[in-house]
Amino acid sequence: MTRAKSKAPIHKPAFEVDDILRFAEGENGAGEGKGAPRTTLTLTLKTEVCELLQAEAARKEKSVDRIVERLVAKHLGKH
Repeated sequence: MTRAKSKAPIHKPAFEVDDILRFAEGENGAGEGKGAPRTTLTLTLKTEVCELLQAEAARKEKSVDRIVERLVAKHLGKH
């Protein structure tokens, strides 16, 4: 009787398509470069919401502005 062969699990990094495209276009982390023009937006949020945003950004290893940008785009895409 022989043992079944098993492969070690492969952990693939989580890449987002938009991040890959921005990298390929040569944009830097500040949002400057060849991509779409950016506009500065000031939000007034409750302290608890800011803390949640910062915690989510740290968990995903992304900036707060990227998290907010994706949330707004996702929300507006539903309408």
